[in-house]
Formats: sequence, C-alpha cells, structure tokens
Amino acid sequence: MNEHIKINIAGIDSNIADTLQSKHNNIKIVYKKQQNTIQLQISESLHEDFLVNTLNEFLNNFNSIKKYEITPSWFFDENNSSIHGPEQNYKLTKKEVLFLKMLISNDKIITYTKMINTLWDEDKDVSQNAMRLFTRNIKKKLPPNILKNYHNKGYKLIA
Repeated sequence: MNEHIKINIAGIDSNIADTLQSKHNNIKIVYKKQQNTIQLQISESLHEDFLVNTLNEFLNNFNSIKKYEITPSWFFDENNSSIHGPEQNYKLTKKEVLFLKMLISNDKIITYTKMINTLWDEDKDVSQNAMRLFTRNIKKKLPPNILKNYHNKGYKLIA
C-alpha cells in the first residue's frame, strides 16, 4: 500500500489532541477547533501491518484518556482530576473525582448511603453538614443546575 491517509474524528478537544500527538510521532494530528474534531494524517508509505499497528496503538492511547463531556463546553478530566469549563478550570479532590465517576457511570440516583460507603469508607458518623458542604463545593465546579438533589435519597447528574 503506497497511499497517504486522513481520518477525521469528531468530539475531540485540543487537550486530547495534544496528548495523543505527544505519543505518536508517526501520525500528524491536526485539531480543528470550530468542528471540535481531529484529523489524523499518516503520510509515510503505508504497509498494511504498519497501518493496523499504528491505528491500534492510537486507539489504545485514546481509550486510556478518561475525559468525559458533561455538557457542551464542560469536560471532566479524570486523569488530571479536573473540570474544564468554557471560562475556568477547577481542580478536584479525590472524593470529588470518585463522586463524579459514580454519577457519570450510573444513570440513576447516587444514594446518600452509596456516597457514605464510597466517599467516606463506610464511616457512618459522617454528618449531614459534611455531606452538604461536600456537595456545595462540587456544585461550584460544575455547570449550573446539573447536579440535582432528590430529597432524602441522593444526587443525580441531569444533562
């Protein structure tokens, strides 16, 4: 195979493009901000094995980047324990990262009991005030009105 190849991938932000580019010298990655896409450009003479191995390696690295779009222009970056908003970035605590992972991976209410068991290692003496303070602090780092409280039950992300 003696061709050049271009592959467009949508839904990618510039941080992911930069991370992937640093890991792949044999692929040129062009980030297109307006379309929120990256374009992979492989311009070496291609052999089928080279192409398959390169794309497999790229996809494995891509899958290891744990970045989730919460809402348009808001991203949860698990690897860097941060939230990236349109105008501000926020550093997350370990408990906040665990809580967001629970919310994102479950499309249901995260109960107070589940929060206590996971975030406070089953410490039954966690006060309601500590829970309120925790959720108040994380709400400041999230898009407005995305974390909904269900009275006497728990919390859920509302997209």
